[in-house]
Amino acid sequence: MPAPEIVIRLLTPADTPAFCALRLRAILDSPSSFSSSREDELARTPEEHVQRIADGPLHRAFGAFDGERLVGLAGLRRESMRQLSHKALLWGVFVDVAQRGKGVARRLVNACIAQAEADPAVMQVHLSVNAENNAALGLYESLGFIAYGTEPRSMRVGELFYDEHHLALLIR
Repeated sequence: MPAPEIVIRLLTPADTPAFCALRLRAILDSPSSFSSSREDELARTPEEHVQRIADGPLHRAFGAFDGERLVGLAGLRRESMRQLSHKALLWGVFVDVAQRGKGVARRLVNACIAQAEADPAVMQVHLSVNAENNAALGLYESLGFIAYGTEPRSMRVGELFYDEHHLALLIR
């Protein structure tokens, strides 16, 4: 029997437990790729997680599903302050190791870009990426994101520091 195709869809509050579980796996797998630590994630309430993934037009997240199993994530958060509301932030992009190299991350990021394009208030999408993550940087650049700066020692994981590149996609 052929494997089911990966389906990309908006996450709903019912997806919160799967989101939390995959997010924790993502942080354990790639701690230098996420601002949150395991402890930060565990300290959030279920309501806070729901707000992050399905809180109306300002906070949305997409999931990649292999059958019923969540295997990938990407979130989009629009700035709420009036003078910044033309910007959205792409966050939390992660694909389970077994699904990498199959275009799942590209599909997730494209879903977020389409979500941003559907919101007439959003004119650009921003993201930060670990300067050592060449695969992610290549993906974002191939989708039209342009670098506008590098923050030295942006993140500290244990005793190690990591630089982050800041990128933007101008959509209007």
